[in-house]
Amino acid sequence: MTNITELEKLATLRDKKIITTKEFEEQKKALLSRNLKEVEQDTSPDRKSRLAYLLLAWFLGIFGAHNFYAGYKGTATAQLLITLLLFWLIIPLIAVGIWVLIEMICVTKDAQGRPFTWP
Repeated sequence: MTNITELEKLATLRDKKIITTKEFEEQKKALLSRNLKEVEQDTSPDRKSRLAYLLLAWFLGIFGAHNFYAGYKGTATAQLLITLLLFWLIIPLIAVGIWVLIEMICVTKDAQGRPFTWP
């Protein structure tokens, strides 16, 4: 049973007055807590490394290599095209460089929403 269907069933029980709002909130909190633990313990081999993401961003960021690695294909393509088509202008390169620095600070998950691992 998926988490959404569990929450929907809990809400139905609450709406039919089978369980109280307090019981609903407690069960919802327990369900969300359990899901958070599952996400934190996710050790699947296809999770991406934060260190690899940062190194790619630092050395090949203006080409969008870090975003290709993380699965953000649209953003990566935009960075690559801006760099390749407007490389002779300095302003677009500076803009892409600032864009990459912001991504290095802000991006903590891959395109599928899984947190990066840290060595």
